[in-house]
Amino acid sequence: MWMQKKWFKLFTWYVTASFFFAFGAIVISMFRFGPTEQETMNFMMGMMKAMETSLMGLSMQVKEDANVQRLVYESVQFAFPLLAISIAGGVYVRCRRKV
Repeated sequence: MWMQKKWFKLFTWYVTASFFFAFGAIVISMFRFGPTEQETMNFMMGMMKAMETSLMGLSMQVKEDANVQRLVYESVQFAFPLLAISIAGGVYVRCRRKV
């Protein structure tokens, strides 16, 4: 019988679980009011503090600091020749070992 097959049991489980989560979301949204102004402000303050230590916050600090910008520029100017030398050295070693 088709009701005994695995696909039907899996489909029944999937539908039951989705209805359970949908019902839970409806009940939570009905009985829980929206966040208060203080909760919203606390959330936004937390997000701003987290942004200061994230990569986006650090990049904003780099953009404002002239000394750090100069340091980044000089390190990039130093890194590209080292990268080219290391690639050339790797190719040389690779070709030398084949001979």
